[in-house]
Amino acid sequence: MNKVLIQAGAALLGALAVLPAVARDPLQTPARMSARAPKAMLTALALAGQRTVAVGERGIILVRDGNEKAAWAQAKVPVSVTLTDVTFANGRDGWAVGHDGVILSTNDGGAQWTTRFDGNKANTLMLADAKAAVEKAQAAGGDKLMDAENALGDIEAAAKFGPSRPLLGVWFRDAKTGYAVGAYGQAFRTTDGGINWTSMGAGLPNPEGLHYNAIAGGPGNLLAIAGEGGYIYRSLDGGNAWQRIETGYSGQLYGILFTGRSMLAYGFGGHVFRSEDGGATWRETPAVTKKSLVGGAVRGASIVLAAQDGALLQSDDDGASFRVVRQGDAVATAGMLALNGTVLLSGMGGVRAASLEGAK
Repeated sequence: MNKVLIQAGAALLGALAVLPAVARDPLQTPARMSARAPKAMLTALALAGQRTVAVGERGIILVRDGNEKAAWAQAKVPVSVTLTDVTFANGRDGWAVGHDGVILSTNDGGAQWTTRFDGNKANTLMLADAKAAVEKAQAAGGDKLMDAENALGDIEAAAKFGPSRPLLGVWFRDAKTGYAVGAYGQAFRTTDGGINWTSMGAGLPNPEGLHYNAIAGGPGNLLAIAGEGGYIYRSLDGGNAWQRIETGYSGQLYGILFTGRSMLAYGFGGHVFRSEDGGATWRETPAVTKKSLVGGAVRGASIVLAAQDGALLQSDDDGASFRVVRQGDAVATAGMLALNGTVLLSGMGGVRAASLEGAK
């Protein structure tokens, strides 16, 4: 499923968690090895040096060396939950996140993976954040105490259902320092390559527990999160302090992209927003599609965005305007990767190569 569907299904996961268990715990069940894995629903792509890595449903992770005609090999993965995002700091060290709050790591370029974090640990960290927020509100007095108590009650109720909330985005600045974000205000940080994680929730101004869909970093210690309600969350110090910035849009933003000269946020219904001042202010770019945008990449001097129907949009003016350079093919698309002059699209039926038909 793409992030549009992942968002819609996040609440359903919580409801399903109250049903009696009828199968093995997917956090304890390795992904099934199958010759059909390359045709599965694949949600995200990343480069590990010269290797392409794709992640998707039922814990499937695939690696491919060489061009798009080379064969995919299935990796050994210790879980069978849907994976939603993947990133690499170099050709060896990578991380993937997914449903039930799982975070996986690899140190061999994606051939084998280890579980580093899950929704049970996430619940513990978020409960600690919520209790600290109540104590702070009690000391300060005022109207924020009720909000803090309500938030604590929501997290306590969710924790009773187990690890039911998905992580949706992951990004690493280097092989040690990384970040993962997800549904219901989950935000975590590691400084040891993903072995241990701490919560950033207390520093994020998100009392409603809105979803965080993607995270990326820019120059210095600049970080940005794209999320629900059209909000961008910006940190100038590597995730200690955050600002919540309005874009003027109230829908979902699914991705955040640093172009080198500016920042772009994109999401539901073809909406694209651009910032030229490090994320302090945002302006909407004229829309050229009504399809939700699910992936983006800088490709040389151009920026390419992918829509959920497989259409590709290109900008040659640093995101100030876009044009459609590939029409959609009606295949459900979840992510994209710019690779050696080719754009790869992940989605229903696996990974497919796409040409930029109208590109210069």
